[in-house]
Amino acid sequence: MKYWLGKLSILLCILSIGACQNESAGVVEAEAVESIITTKPEVRFGFSLDEFDIIQDVIQEGWTLSHLFAQLGIESHEIFQADVVSRDSIVGLKYIVAGRPFTAFIPKNDTSRRAHSIIYESSIVEYIQFNFKDSVHVIKHTKPVTVSRKNLTGEIAKNSNLTQTIHQDIQQIGLTGELSEAISGIFAWSIDFFKLQPGDQFKLVYTEKSVEDIPFGLDRIEAIWFKHRGGGHYAFYFENDSLEKVEGYYDEKGKEMKRPFLMSPVKFSRISSGYSANRLHPVQKRNKPHLGTDYAAPEGTPIFTTADGTIIEASRSQFNGNYVKVRHNETYQTQYLHMSKIENGIKPGIRVKQGQTIGYVGSTGLATGPHVCYRFWKNGKQVNHRAEKLPTTIPLKKELLPMYLEFIKPLKSELDRMK
Repeated sequence: MKYWLGKLSILLCILSIGACQNESAGVVEAEAVESIITTKPEVRFGFSLDEFDIIQDVIQEGWTLSHLFAQLGIESHEIFQADVVSRDSIVGLKYIVAGRPFTAFIPKNDTSRRAHSIIYESSIVEYIQFNFKDSVHVIKHTKPVTVSRKNLTGEIAKNSNLTQTIHQDIQQIGLTGELSEAISGIFAWSIDFFKLQPGDQFKLVYTEKSVEDIPFGLDRIEAIWFKHRGGGHYAFYFENDSLEKVEGYYDEKGKEMKRPFLMSPVKFSRISSGYSANRLHPVQKRNKPHLGTDYAAPEGTPIFTTADGTIIEASRSQFNGNYVKVRHNETYQTQYLHMSKIENGIKPGIRVKQGQTIGYVGSTGLATGPHVCYRFWKNGKQVNHRAEKLPTTIPLKKELLPMYLEFIKPLKSELDRMK
C-alpha cells in the first residue's frame, strides 16, 4: 500500500512540474470561444429593412395620389396636404403614371399598418419620397448615374434592319431604339437607310448611362463607321469653343455630317412606292407618272421638313389631301402630301427649320393607306431626290482642322481595330 501511494505521489509531482513548466513557457490551453458573425441590415431608399415591413407594387391604370395613399393607411387630410405640397414644391408632380413602381415602408411595431414613408419612382433616375410620420414632407431624389464606355459592331442580315441588328447584340429594347435613332440621325444626310443591304456593317464607340448597374439609356455616340454599298463612312463627335463654338458630328476629313437636306421626311418607315415615270396608280388603275417617293408609316407619325425654308402652301386638295409645300431657296422646293393633319401654326410665310414637324402621316386625298408622298423640285422641275447629288457642307475652319484631325486619330484607330 505504501508502495502504490509513493508511486502516485511521484506521478502527481511530475504532472505538477509539467504544468508549471508549460505555464512558465506561456503555453496556456485556450478556452473555446463562440464566434459571432454580424451582417449589415439591408437598406432600401435609406430605410433599414430590419425596422420596416415593405409593400412593393406598381401604379394601376387610372390611379391618383388618393388611390395610392388611402390603401396604405394615410388619412384624407394628409392626402390632400401631400397633393398640395407636391404641386407647390420643386417636385412638380402633377400625376402618377400607370406601371411605375412604388414602395411603402411600415414600421414593424405599428399595429395600425400605416405607412410612414412611400416612395414613388417617377423614372429610373428620379424618385419622390412622401413622409407621413409626424407631418407631411415631400422630397425629390436623384439616383447617381454612371456613364460607361462601350463598343458595338454589327452586320445587316437578309430580311433585317438596323434596329433588329442592334437588338441582337445588346438585348435592351430602350437602348436599342436610342442607338438606332442616333445612328440614322448622324447619317441622315449621307446614307439612305431605306436602301440598306445584307452585308452593310457598322462599328461604333458610345457611352451608356446606368443606375445601380442597370443600363437605361444612351449618353452619346463618340465615333462610328458605317459601310454601305461598299463604301465606308466615318463620323466623330467634336465640340470646341476655344476659337469658335462648334458642336456636332464631322467626317474623317473634318466636314460636318449635317447637310442642307435630310434623306427622308419621316423616321423608321418604309418606301411603299418610288419615283417613276410610268406607274400603275393603285386607285385610278391606270399608268401615269409618280413624281414623288411614298413613305408608308403608321397614321399620326410626325412628318418633318427636310431642310430650312419658308412655307408657301399649307392647304387641302382633292388628290393631295392635306399637304404642305416649302421653298428652301431659289433652286429647291419640297412638298408633303396626304397628311392626316397639318401641324398647328404651319401656314404660308412661316419659316421652318430642318427636322421641324410640319404635319402627321395620314391617308387624305387619293391614297390607299397611311403614307406621305414626298416631292422634290429643282429649278422648277420635279426630280427624284434619292438620285439627286445634293449640296455638301464645307470643312471646319482651317484654324480648327489640325486640332480636330489630331483629336480623332485614336478614335479612328479604335474603330479600325474593331472586328
